[in-house]
Amino acid sequence: MSFKPDTFYHVFNRGNNKQLIFFSPSNYIFFLRKIVNEVLPACDLVCYCLMPNHYHLMLYFAHEHVNFRQCIRMENLERKLGTLQSSYTRAINHQEKRVGSLFQPRLKVVEIGDEQQARNCFHYIHHNPVKAKLVTRWHEWKYSSFHEYYGSFEGICRRDIVYGKLQIAIESSLFLEQLEAYRIGRGKRDPDSGVELV
Repeated sequence: MSFKPDTFYHVFNRGNNKQLIFFSPSNYIFFLRKIVNEVLPACDLVCYCLMPNHYHLMLYFAHEHVNFRQCIRMENLERKLGTLQSSYTRAINHQEKRVGSLFQPRLKVVEIGDEQQARNCFHYIHHNPVKAKLVTRWHEWKYSSFHEYYGSFEGICRRDIVYGKLQIAIESSLFLEQLEAYRIGRGKRDPDSGVELV
């Protein structure tokens, strides 16, 4: 499958048998650094959430990425994410003195069909820690891109793409209103991506 220009993708995977994949705060930071080094040269990251036993990434492929690669295919991304996961697994196995797989064998890569679905996916990813009852409010979870959008500090996400294409509010209070509207209206789940639709 070839990647399409100007298209968003939802990438997610969890620990094998739903086991933990992050064991300390430094593990989350290490994983984010690996995303920057392994994945971002080929695409843009627009949001993410790292949870104790799974992760979500929302990626975007612009025209320049397609032209640079000539033809970006699904297996290229899967190879890059496979490298991300395998090198992270080796580090965790060494840290935890364990052996074997850390992640489920097949990660999910879902093309997001339109801008409304992309907005829902964006909010769904940020809402994950609250939904899982790890925290009561979004700002309490450290390991998501929520803080890049709410605090507007420079991070690893391409906020300009989100502001321009998904009409996500730049002003912090309005951004919270949009996320709250998603929380209130959520519940209907897309059968293919698992994304809750408003």
